[in-house]
Amino acid sequence: MTAHPSGRKLGIHLIPAPDPKKCDGLKVLGISGSSRQRAGISKSEKILLKALDIAKSFGAGTNFIRLQDLKIYYCEGNYSTNPGFCTYPCQSSMKYEDDQMQIVYDAILDTDVMILATPIRWNNHSALMQTFIERMNCIENSDVWFGKRLINKKVAGLIIIGHVDGVQHVAGNLMNFLNWLGFHMPQDMIASWVGPNDEDTTKDWEEIQANPYTQEDTVNMVYSVLRLAYNIKNSDLGIPEGDPVKEISF
Repeated sequence: MTAHPSGRKLGIHLIPAPDPKKCDGLKVLGISGSSRQRAGISKSEKILLKALDIAKSFGAGTNFIRLQDLKIYYCEGNYSTNPGFCTYPCQSSMKYEDDQMQIVYDAILDTDVMILATPIRWNNHSALMQTFIERMNCIENSDVWFGKRLINKKVAGLIIIGHVDGVQHVAGNLMNFLNWLGFHMPQDMIASWVGPNDEDTTKDWEEIQANPYTQEDTVNMVYSVLRLAYNIKNSDLGIPEGDPVKEISF
């Protein structure tokens, strides 16, 4: 079974390598949404670390966050009471002294590229990734309710692995989330792996390492996000603050 969510022929659709000179100064953040208690055993996390190594080899600076290592409270749904109550800084970050979501916020606002990695859990991303997504609502709401855009000229990539669950379904959900936040996404922004139906997870990492599609997808993903990141960083492709909306009658 191929790793690419839409299917393709190996070695045909290749992304040219980025220019290391243009990658100099780029910041790439990897966020692992695996709930594995111990570091180093999550397979999606291993692929993420390899992706960061590739980015580093082209001169980009990298940062890695393992959500499982942080104390992150659930979103308390302040938006449901009043959109004006969903603010950045997040109310929960200010309410709970031991909440560490601000570490994640700071890293995202400081980066040029964000790569999210998640296993598939019952045809969806992990519960930990969902907690992260809901706590990011204040970033999105800062733009659409308060008119302050916090995500601009930033690029996103995804790493998704599972067995008989759906890569495309998870990717669609996460891409929708990233779109509303304001991230740019190139065509080849997903690295994935789909395991065999027997679901013998003891063999997964060996099969991932031997899977040429996953290897090629990972390289393509990193090349794509780096190329887009340096192309838009000093361009006018970002969305300016306060652009007037042209009135259109229906």
